[in-house]
Amino acid sequence: MSKSSRPSTAENLRKSTKPTQIAKKAAPRLRSYDGDAFVNLFGHRGAKDIMILDNHGVPLRSTASQRRTFHYVSNLKPLLLMARNVVRDLDPSNDITFMRIRSNMGEIHMTLGAEFMLIIVQKLRKLRRSLST
Repeated sequence: MSKSSRPSTAENLRKSTKPTQIAKKAAPRLRSYDGDAFVNLFGHRGAKDIMILDNHGVPLRSTASQRRTFHYVSNLKPLLLMARNVVRDLDPSNDITFMRIRSNMGEIHMTLGAEFMLIIVQKLRKLRRSLST
C-alpha cells in the first residue's frame, strides 16, 4: 500500500485494539432537602414545589430554584395580602388563613400564618372518567 492511499475502514477497525469505553452516569446530586420528611410527605401527594417564607416574604426554605421561588413570591404575596384585606373589609372579625388557586397547569395552595407563609405548587391529576354506557 502506498503512502498516498488511504486504508479502508475495515483495516482501521482491525488495527484499533482499544475496547470501547462506556460512559458512566454521574451520581445524582444531593439537594439540601433530600430526606426531609416534610418534603417527602408532600412529594407523595403530588406537590411540585414547596416554599416556606417568613412574615416579610423572605424565603426560608424552598424546593424550587431561586429564580422560580422569587417569581412565585413576587406574584403571590401581594395577591394573598389583597385577598386578606378584602376578607377583613367584608367582616373585620374574620381573617384569611388558607387560599387555593387552580389553573390549567396546576394548583397553588397558600397558607398565611402569624410568623410564616407556606406556598405549595401542586401538579394536576388527570380525572378518571367512568366508562358507564
